[in-house]
Amino acid sequence: MCEFWSDHFNIDPTKGDCRWTKPTDDAQVIRTHALGSFREMLRASALSPAMLWYLDGRANVKRKPEEKPNENYARELMELHTLGVHGGYTQQDVMEVARCLTGWTIRARKDDGYAGTLLSPLTDHAAVFFRPDAHDNGAKRVLGHEIPAGLGEKDLDRVIEIVTSHPSTAHFVAHKLCARFIADEPPQSAVDAVASAFSTSKGEIRTMLRALFALPEFAASRGAKFKRPFHFVVSALRATNASTTADRPVFTYLERMGHMPFRWPTPDGYPAAAAHWRATLLWRWNFALALANDRIGGTSIRRAQLQARIGSDTGLMATLLGRQPRAEESDAWLKIGDGLALLLASPAFQRC
Repeated sequence: MCEFWSDHFNIDPTKGDCRWTKPTDDAQVIRTHALGSFREMLRASALSPAMLWYLDGRANVKRKPEEKPNENYARELMELHTLGVHGGYTQQDVMEVARCLTGWTIRARKDDGYAGTLLSPLTDHAAVFFRPDAHDNGAKRVLGHEIPAGLGEKDLDRVIEIVTSHPSTAHFVAHKLCARFIADEPPQSAVDAVASAFSTSKGEIRTMLRALFALPEFAASRGAKFKRPFHFVVSALRATNASTTADRPVFTYLERMGHMPFRWPTPDGYPAAAAHWRATLLWRWNFALALANDRIGGTSIRRAQLQARIGSDTGLMATLLGRQPRAEESDAWLKIGDGLALLLASPAFQRC
């Protein structure tokens, strides 16, 4: 779920101070809320120093009547984080949300002497705070809801409440979860069930997951999802009980496969659909061969010990596949001469 939400609230660390603030975002936003409340995670993300840097929220100010708010974060908040691109919002809604979020910024490296409403201590150079003088304090209208003038920083909470209560948000998040756990194009019945769980629980993530994992569509989906490269590499290390330093030699394979954590440059996060990842199959095969033959620095498999503990080739194949091997898989294991590498590179192991 940390991986899922990190993609959902993607931040590219190469932009400005995101290099330093993204690790904190991962700890305090993603990992803290990954199994908690979507509403609380959305608010934490909106006020994350990394997100304020990445989508220019820190530059969203309105001090003069002619000054126009920066719409970057407001647009992605609605398009990627909540309602979805076809969720029913308009350009006017984007502009109104941008007005609501004016005034939130980040403490600079050099203290400018300003004492605003701080979310973290003055000693923290990345402290987020609210500047009343840079906020548009007029009345707004977001998705048909009136937000009265004079709320100041509480405009943010009204926006969070409005977008997370919208039915499009429930369906957008539910569709993404079902695409992650069931199929790239999940059945509508599954999406509706998870969206209902989102709405009734007001976005409690555990409740959504319980609803999803209880679905017959989930039970029937085993072996249908194509593993993304990170999932493939980690599952291969786990299945073989490998010992690894998880350092540069492993990272190199993830880079070749295009799935190094925190490297996706756009706000939409790494793609979930299999079509994007099929071009990396050659590097998956290379990784499987190198892993099976202890040719990855800092990583090793005690192959004889592993096989002795399991007791047979069939047992080892079943361990890797999560089921009994088919006849053609057993035949290939015996004939090829490097059955472990072959099975790790096989179509069956590419799916979960």
